[in-house]
Amino acid sequence: MNTAILKKLMPLKIKQSLSAYVNARDFTLPRSKRCFIFLAADYGNIGDIAISTAQKQYLESVLPDYEIISIPISQTRFVLGSIKKQVRADDIITIIGGGNMGGIYPDIEELRQLVIKSFPSNRIVCFPQTLDWDGSAKSNRALKTIVKTYAKHSDIHIFARESITFSKLKEIFRKHKNVSIGLVPDIVMSATAESLGTTDCLEPLSILRCLRDDKEVALSTTQYAVIDKTLVETSYNIKKTDTHAGGSQLGDAHCAKLLSDKLTQFRAAKLVITDRLHGMILCLLSGTPCLVLPNSNHKIRQTQLDWLRDHPRLVFLELEKINNISESINHLLSVPKGNLKDSPVEITAYNDLKKVLTNI
Repeated sequence: MNTAILKKLMPLKIKQSLSAYVNARDFTLPRSKRCFIFLAADYGNIGDIAISTAQKQYLESVLPDYEIISIPISQTRFVLGSIKKQVRADDIITIIGGGNMGGIYPDIEELRQLVIKSFPSNRIVCFPQTLDWDGSAKSNRALKTIVKTYAKHSDIHIFARESITFSKLKEIFRKHKNVSIGLVPDIVMSATAESLGTTDCLEPLSILRCLRDDKEVALSTTQYAVIDKTLVETSYNIKKTDTHAGGSQLGDAHCAKLLSDKLTQFRAAKLVITDRLHGMILCLLSGTPCLVLPNSNHKIRQTQLDWLRDHPRLVFLELEKINNISESINHLLSVPKGNLKDSPVEITAYNDLKKVLTNI
C-alpha cells in the first residue's frame, strides 16, 4: 500500500498524534509570572484576530505583573508538550473567546478540551463565548462531551458573552458546582479603535456592505436583492467588504495590519451594513453608524439586546422588516460619528472576569 492511500485511510486522531509528535518543538517560557492565551487566532478571520488582540490587551491591563503569552492555534499541538513540562501552579491558563464553543466548529472545540485536560492543576478561564447548539443528536453529543471534559477540572471558569449562552451553560452544568459560569460582553468591546491601531481618515464618502456568505448566514437571495436595490438608490458609493481575509499561520505583524486596516476602512465609511458580530463591534469601535442584520444563531441579536440596546449609532433590523430598510439607512446616515477612544460598554461590565483573573 502506497503512502498516499495509507494517509487517506488513517483515522484523523492518529494523524493528529503523529503530526504533533513529528512537529513537536521546544517553547521557552520566561521565569516571571505567566498568563497564557491558548488558541490565539493566526488565521485571516479578522473578528477572531480582534478577540485575540483585545484579550491580550485586557490581560495586560488587569495582570500587570504577569507576562502574557499568546499561543497561536496552529501551534497548539506542537508546543503543548513543552509548555506542560514547564508550567507552574501559579500560571493562569486562558482560552480564546469567540463563537466557537459547541458543535459547529468541532476542530476548535476539540483543541479547547485538549488544553483543559492538559492543565488539571491550573486555573483555567474561558473568555466570553457563544455556545452553539440546535437540539440535534450531533449537537447533544457535543454538549455531553463538553460537560464531561470541563467538569473534571477543579478550577475552571467559563464566561458567556450573551445571556442565551449564559442560561444554557448554567443549565448543562447545573450538577457541577465546581464549574463557574459568568456573563460579560465580548472582549473586543473592552478595547478602543485607537488601542487596536486605527488611524483617522478623510471625510467618509461610501457605504460598506459587510455581509457573510458562510454557514451562519440567515439572509435569503430575495433579502440580499432588497438590500442591494436600496443601497443603489442612495447617492453614496457602495463598497463590498468582509471580516474574513483568508490565510493561515499568519505572523503577528500581518494579523495586526489586517485588523487596523479593517478598522480604518470602517472609519472611512459613512455607514456599515453587516450581519457579522465583529462587523458590528468593530464598526462601533470605529465610530461609524451601523445597520445590523441577524445571522443564523442568537449571537448578534442577543449581544445587541444585552449590551448595545441603547447605542445611538446602531440599528438592529429583524429580517421580517427588511422591506423597511431604507428608513433605517436614512436615519443612520444622519447620525454623527463617534471618536476612536470610546468603548461600546463600560469597563466595569468586565468586573466578574477581572475578579476571577486576579483572585489567585
